[in-house]
Amino acid sequence: MKNSFVRFFYFLDNSSFYIKLKTFTRNILENSRYRYKRYFDFFMIFLVLSTIGILIYEVNHSHLKIFDNYEYAAIIIFIIEWLGRLWVYNDTRKIVIQDYEESLFLATDYKILSSIKKAFNKKLKFIFSPMSIIDLLAILPAYRPLRVLRIFLLFRLFKILRYTNSLKEFLHIFKERKFELYTLLILSGVVIFFGSTIMFIYEGPVGQNPNVNNFFDAVYWSLITISTVGYGDIVPITPEGKFVTLILVINGFLVIAFSTSILTTALAERMESIKQNRIESEVEKLKEFIVICGYRTISKSLIKNLKKTNKKILVIDENPEKINQAKEDNYLAVCGDCTDMDFLEKVGVSKSADTIICLFEDDAINLSTVLGARTLDSKIKIITLVNNSEVENKLTLAGANFIINPNQVSALVASEYIGQPVAFDALYGILLNEDISAEVDEIEIVDGMKIIGININEIDFDDYNIALIGVMDSKHNHKFIFNPTNNKYILKQNDILIVIGYKSSIKELKTKFFSKKLLLRRDLEK
Repeated sequence: MKNSFVRFFYFLDNSSFYIKLKTFTRNILENSRYRYKRYFDFFMIFLVLSTIGILIYEVNHSHLKIFDNYEYAAIIIFIIEWLGRLWVYNDTRKIVIQDYEESLFLATDYKILSSIKKAFNKKLKFIFSPMSIIDLLAILPAYRPLRVLRIFLLFRLFKILRYTNSLKEFLHIFKERKFELYTLLILSGVVIFFGSTIMFIYEGPVGQNPNVNNFFDAVYWSLITISTVGYGDIVPITPEGKFVTLILVINGFLVIAFSTSILTTALAERMESIKQNRIESEVEKLKEFIVICGYRTISKSLIKNLKKTNKKILVIDENPEKINQAKEDNYLAVCGDCTDMDFLEKVGVSKSADTIICLFEDDAINLSTVLGARTLDSKIKIITLVNNSEVENKLTLAGANFIINPNQVSALVASEYIGQPVAFDALYGILLNEDISAEVDEIEIVDGMKIIGININEIDFDDYNIALIGVMDSKHNHKFIFNPTNNKYILKQNDILIVIGYKSSIKELKTKFFSKKLLLRRDLEK
């Protein structure tokens, strides 16, 4: 019996179907960042509101059989949801396995009842939690013959708290400020009890105030007065009653002022956390995006050009002011430490980011970021700035794919301009899109292109009004070969052609590379 019991939970622990099903159930019920949870939330909110709408409709309309069926279907869904939450609240199998392995290690007798008791106590903790009780009260109206239970349908409105993150965050504010709110509530309760007692003593005797017949009337009057509502159905007659009214009114204003101040302050503090969570949720939805580490002038220019190619960008910087500036520029930005591997993993470096660009002025920060990114993802493309040429080897060893030395680049640009100013102006204009009809582009040779294995001399680039600048050789670590037509270069998969020409011509050439109608020089000669 004992061995069978333990063997069953080991079977569950090794069952991929069981693990996947429980993970899916937990995500769909509790993980706000799960991609399908919002659809489940919308469905449950609709179900809650529609059943309450039926209750309101039936007040002045005849009962319809279809509503019974709809109600029963909703109840079944609510029961399944509650059972699912009970199931994923804790892992019984882990408790059993942990207790069993601990008993083996300590060479003691394993007690099944002890494990069952632990698991059962945790389940009871969920069952008697406030939200679980609300779920159960929402299920009670299933027994329609007891019409009095139908009032519990209204408890389904509280279920909406489960499916709306904004309401959850608002409830967190009450939890964070519960000490201040409890103190204010106790003080208000004391004042209300004090005012009710005075009112009942001086105006409660028979005939003194016909509207105060018992202590409950006095409490009702105190509560209405302190809330500054003042219906006017109970009015103090005696001087003592009027004096107490003044105290309650003043206290009411103070309660409203203090409670508003407490909630406003808490909401302002919580707002940053809410914004951060929302951004992190957006980041998790991104696929194949570029991470820009460091928001500087060079970053702004880079992002502006990347946006033209419809690239998805995420900006990361440790300086909150720079992150705020990035957000004002309508960029997705997260404040955090790029050298922290846990943070990089959190923003998707090991999952969906395909490129990371380090643009910090400090080479040490760039080096740490490169090391962390390469450790998390061996295939991610890493581009980094380097200010000290002595650090270049370290960045290469750390895993950087491409290193940019802005000092060297500036020197080369200046020397080229002095040596060949006209050619430099022409190329500079193309690169900056001053001539919007021409551009420098790269064409990666991928699987399916008809030019793989063909001599590059056989491609008639002139026929497309395109000039070939060079090719990046994939076999030799993407070594750049200038004007490869001189050495009869054979094209391979993953090679990259660097061309210059009109946008429309380059687009047409890319299409022809996949087409069987691609005409080569040998075909033209025939």
